[in-house]
Amino acid sequence: MDKAELFKLKNGNLMKAIHRGGADYVPTMVASSCAQVAYTGQKVTDVIGDPAAYIKAMTDVYQVMWCDGNTFAGTLFHDGIENIISPVQNFFGPDGITPEHVQLSYMKEDEYDELAQDPNAFVSEVLLPRKYPRLFEDREYAKETIRKVAENKAYALGALFMGTGQVMQEEYGITTICNFGGVFMNPVDVIFDYFRGFKGSLIDLRRQPEKVKAACASLRKTFNAHTYATPVVEFPYPCHMTHIAPYMKPKQFMEIYWPYEKEWIDYISGGGGKVWIMCEGSWKNVFDAFKEVQKDSCILHLDDDDLAETKKTLGDYQILEGGLKLGSLYIKSEEEVKDEVRKVIDTGAPGEGFLLCTDKAWLSATDMSQNLIKAYNFAHEYSSKH
Repeated sequence: MDKAELFKLKNGNLMKAIHRGGADYVPTMVASSCAQVAYTGQKVTDVIGDPAAYIKAMTDVYQVMWCDGNTFAGTLFHDGIENIISPVQNFFGPDGITPEHVQLSYMKEDEYDELAQDPNAFVSEVLLPRKYPRLFEDREYAKETIRKVAENKAYALGALFMGTGQVMQEEYGITTICNFGGVFMNPVDVIFDYFRGFKGSLIDLRRQPEKVKAACASLRKTFNAHTYATPVVEFPYPCHMTHIAPYMKPKQFMEIYWPYEKEWIDYISGGGGKVWIMCEGSWKNVFDAFKEVQKDSCILHLDDDDLAETKKTLGDYQILEGGLKLGSLYIKSEEEVKDEVRKVIDTGAPGEGFLLCTDKAWLSATDMSQNLIKAYNFAHEYSSKH
């Protein structure tokens, strides 16, 4: 089968599954950072400076591994950022493959009024000088550093991230379904990720919820203005990598988080599109909320939630992605892997609207195991016969 025919087969079946149009088999999906590089025996830090070498290392595994769709694959940063500015929050660990994240929270608990009044001014006049004082003390250093940071980000997103997706499609017929140029940022996640951190955000939600709500209202206008100012692109799908939601009580979620999420979903689905959401952690206590939006307007990637349980709640109403537990794959025998794949497909496939994927992203060298390759190949084989 030539490359054009392979893409037509995989893409056609993937679209059938996403639209409940009579898929011939259950599509398998990629969700990864850079673990694929480990398959070639290299480190990410060895090849990241050479786009061709990096992309080849990221995609060689698909010569032996069947995959239909790509949610995300690659890195949004280049390890050289550490040599440009400090502190950094994302970097590769000692193994040269696993991405690590350090949460740095510089906003104080009594600064919500300033944040709510003008988020842009608060960031530029308060947080940035607090985090990177030298940028505001040395103009020439600031100009050169900002230029280098911009180049670093452009390289990571363009040459590496987008380049990998292009080769995955052209060489291996794997369609990228997520548009990372259309990322949605729920205001509560913004406070969690960039302002107050894990501990501070959860304390603030209990002690000063009205302050949090006021800040979120301002952040919605600032951080997602572009989302509502541009026409909806039907494909690839805008996406959201959620973070704080599984740590909120259902009442908090429905009062503070869900209104922004629903507004975004309604906007995209109203324009004929769908959204892809990484439901990090467990969402079982709030999954019913997704019955309030248009049917099949969401592709929900399951993390800690049980596939069978979620299927009963939402399987007939939203598209589900996931089911395969990555953490246990490499300790199973080949027959145990096949049994697990059969169970996932037999649970998720009925009624369609199901994409098989691992629950966690492929981050470390051990994630890119032979059992993962066998699982995906067997999933294609088994579902093609049922």
